[in-house]
Amino acid sequence: MSWRWAHDDWDKPDKLGHLIGGAVWVLVLGALWGPWQAFLSGLAFWWAWEVKDAFVRWEDAGWFGGDGFSWKDAVASSAGCALALVAYLIGGAV
Repeated sequence: MSWRWAHDDWDKPDKLGHLIGGAVWVLVLGALWGPWQAFLSGLAFWWAWEVKDAFVRWEDAGWFGGDGFSWKDAVASSAGCALALVAYLIGGAV
């Protein structure tokens, strides 16, 4: 097993999916745990998922695998988490 980097671009449609996934994580779990805990757990989860993608090939593991660590995916997911946190802060839910 060795570290692999993904070679992807910002214009791939999965970036929107990562943005939405990060936001949904915080919006849903924020109602259960509080927005700050949901935000921090979202960052941890999405960055860990990308580390997993660096080692687990999709060719071997199917949907669970990845094509390498994508810092662009991690940034898009983190931006979604941050946007949802801002929505909580502006909405006064904190």
